[in-house]
Amino acid sequence: MKKVLMIVDPLDLGLSIEHQLYLTYRHLEPISEIYVKLLENDSMFLQHLNKQIKVMLPISHVLSSTRKNFHDQRNWSYTLQSHSIPLHIRKAYYNFPSLVRLYWKSINESIAESHIHFDEAVSLSSGIPSFYLIDKVQADKKIYYFPIRQFKKAVAPVIGRLRQQDLIYTASQSMYRELAKNNHQIKYYADPYYKESLYRVLKLDEATRYHPQHLSVLSANNLKYRRHIEGFIFMIKYFVKQRIAFKWYLYGDHHNETMIRNELKIHLLEDYVEFIGSIANVFRYLEQADLYVEWEPQSALNFEAETMKKPIIYMKNEPPYHNQQILKLIKKYK
Repeated sequence: MKKVLMIVDPLDLGLSIEHQLYLTYRHLEPISEIYVKLLENDSMFLQHLNKQIKVMLPISHVLSSTRKNFHDQRNWSYTLQSHSIPLHIRKAYYNFPSLVRLYWKSINESIAESHIHFDEAVSLSSGIPSFYLIDKVQADKKIYYFPIRQFKKAVAPVIGRLRQQDLIYTASQSMYRELAKNNHQIKYYADPYYKESLYRVLKLDEATRYHPQHLSVLSANNLKYRRHIEGFIFMIKYFVKQRIAFKWYLYGDHHNETMIRNELKIHLLEDYVEFIGSIANVFRYLEQADLYVEWEPQSALNFEAETMKKPIIYMKNEPPYHNQQILKLIKKYK
């Protein structure tokens, strides 16, 4: 029998129980012996598991004390204590991945390693389940799920520890196209829960942003070439000439940012652009955007924009002044 370990955080704020059960049962095969290890106990999740699945002690159960009878080791006793994962750490899976990494380092030594060797081990989400799989599990093959589009700070710790036989699965076509260019271990799978989880994650961004009566445009801050920057400046000038209130948001970091800022300053356009940096949870900005713009299709967030049914413009050689979607938005905000 093939021994498969599923590592699950049933309280993951981005994934419903139904979603995680769906991912679990993707690996259920007649020849598989499935083990489930939860981050914390959750009766709701457990009651939906197939009875043939073996449930192990949760990750959060750590050894707190021992009593030893040195004359008879059979009489040794151990006390396990459950450590609850703070809510802000679970939110940080999607908002501040670096914080999760620091938290894992602080609890790593107290978490016991698995002493069973598995043929395959799978973490169903980013954050602590993936760190547990990296550091504490022995398996011939390790699979890391990223059910939602995530960026460098969340993915880099996993990619940095991939062995030749390991895989990353993502349900985001944008994330797949970005990572698969340089890594054959990135795999895409279609996930019927993607839209639901996308909206769950964007609600974890607690910053309140309202854009009443103002056109909101979102783009990745990855303008690689001079023609991209020129097209960007031309489009901003075009919106200014239409005499509409608007704000163009650029997320992420790029070495050309200084050049872009200088061009904006020269043309007195600084007030119309906001650089929001490398925030992990950019989906609230996408939800509130009237328009999503990419430069010569780079797949930064286009799959997520399509999922949210946002108008998408691809800037190629000439600014799309006569694009019907843009003309419609201008008319709306005039």
